[in-house]
Amino acid sequence: MNRHPLVLLLAGFLLLAGCGTAQPNAKADFNAADVMFLQMMLPLHDQGIELTGLAKERAVRPAVRDLATELDAVQRKESETMKGWLAEWGQPTAVDADPGAHQHHGGLHQTSPAEIAALESTPDAEFDTAFLNLMTGHLHNSVELTKSEVDGGGNAGAKELATSIRESRSKEISRLLGLVG
Repeated sequence: MNRHPLVLLLAGFLLLAGCGTAQPNAKADFNAADVMFLQMMLPLHDQGIELTGLAKERAVRPAVRDLATELDAVQRKESETMKGWLAEWGQPTAVDADPGAHQHHGGLHQTSPAEIAALESTPDAEFDTAFLNLMTGHLHNSVELTKSEVDGGGNAGAKELATSIRESRSKEISRLLGLVG
């Protein structure tokens, strides 16, 4: 029996149905953990962009400025992706600002405004070290935040993003620590 036409027909049907595509259907495939992860990661990225902006302007060492430029670009791209998914899902981009609303999942993983203000007022001669130390802690917060998405998320794209953030931020933390010395 010749099954070749049947195989082609089945393969064509699967392609039309979207099977085997690398991009998950964002609208049909998300849960509350996905939404929370994106809503909490966005303000963390906003803070990261604020920190890297300071370093791009004030860092003395070119290696620190270069790393800040790289981090800035990555976080901007990730933010666009996250905002796009939330918009597709019909979800707000803002998370509940009340820190008490987040205690059951470890609180808000953010750098405090006081820490950012202290970095802004750090003398130029001490800026690189202060930035590297603060950014290391900030990136660690990102790594911690990815855990809930990897464990409980339902959207394949969001889980993939969380895994990518965890891996890349861990490498970036190592680079930052290498520059501290």
